[in-house]
Amino acid sequence: MKPFCYKTRVYYEHTDAGGVVYHGRYVNFFDQARTEWLRSHDLEQSEMRNSSHVLLVVRGIDIAYLKPAYLDDVLAISCEIKSHSAVRMVLKQEMRVDDTVIATAEVTVVSVHDQRFKPMRFPQHYLNKLIN
Repeated sequence: MKPFCYKTRVYYEHTDAGGVVYHGRYVNFFDQARTEWLRSHDLEQSEMRNSSHVLLVVRGIDIAYLKPAYLDDVLAISCEIKSHSAVRMVLKQEMRVDDTVIATAEVTVVSVHDQRFKPMRFPQHYLNKLIN
């Protein structure tokens, strides 16, 4: 199955004085892609919280910056599950400009209760939407 792909453009606000995307912005771009990946599977984070008290929180992120992104670039950011357990998912993400991979990320996401902020089992019906 082809990984999900989210496209966005680099705007002036994302760059430094030289027109290069600031390194911290990559986290935002990867986060936006994960949110849209969930939506592509009919999962809204607000609905998951309201109906099941589940929040998906980033426990860790490992980003490899391979090439810079520049003002006006169109970024294509993929997202797919690398592995999962009852409370944790490891996601693989790639950021491309045209056919060139410019950054990769491995993101560990944990399911927690929205009020106690303790790990909780990710509801199976949500997981089924993501893996099928």
